[in-house]
Amino acid sequence: MSDSAMFKMPTIDLSAKSLLTLSQLGIFAVFAYWAVEGGVEDNIDYLFLVMMAGAGLALFLSVPNARMGVTLGIPAAMVVMGVVMGENEMMFWAVFMLFMIGPIAYMPAMATGDPTLGLDDETRLQRLGILWIVFSLLMMFMMSGLADMATEGELTEQDNDGNEFTMVLDSAQQTIAQGGLAVGVIGVLVFLLTAVMGKEVGPMRPWHGGVMAAVALLISQYLWTVVEGAPSEGPAEFFMILCFIGLVALTPCVAYEGSSDSSESE
Repeated sequence: MSDSAMFKMPTIDLSAKSLLTLSQLGIFAVFAYWAVEGGVEDNIDYLFLVMMAGAGLALFLSVPNARMGVTLGIPAAMVVMGVVMGENEMMFWAVFMLFMIGPIAYMPAMATGDPTLGLDDETRLQRLGILWIVFSLLMMFMMSGLADMATEGELTEQDNDGNEFTMVLDSAQQTIAQGGLAVGVIGVLVFLLTAVMGKEVGPMRPWHGGVMAAVALLISQYLWTVVEGAPSEGPAEFFMILCFIGLVALTPCVAYEGSSDSSESE
């Protein structure tokens, strides 16, 4: 297909590259579903549905400039809606979504070496490494609540309806949370040393760090399922965490393993 094509249908198989792309699409699909999960109350719900579904499809089909449009467009739309609706809290969530959506939009393309990025391999991998670290830490310390569960033994959050709930861990569950957090932090450090800084850490490779960070997210999801006070979660929540795990685990595998394998064969 020519470079001027408006979209490109990706190959769908069981390769790591394909699963990484599907993980990205799945995240936006769940965002779109959440917009109308509890019923449509006003046109804002439809707007979020169209915005998230369109963003996911644009990235999946490699529409030109989709990554930049999604990364900046979604937060910008949230800022506009916050101003129109007089909700200052929306401004905070717009900044949060910028740091969250950016890595989701760019990491698969940077991992696969998409030529439309216009980056040489060294620059691409350096920037990818920084994005992966930011995203993984965001997931562990803000999205999953694993850090609070490990240090405080409890986690207070709000559900989709704005109702506050508190999850209280027993001593065994807190120990599991502490172990999960330790594994995740070690995974990020392994990735930082091997992928970003180019150091040798015994037999460790960047993808080992990705797997360890993914294990931390799995542990956090397990705790969300069994801890006292945790809200019931449906298939969409489980599918979302599976997609996040795919993004965290497969990005280092796709980005760094091909080059490392080739260099070893030489």
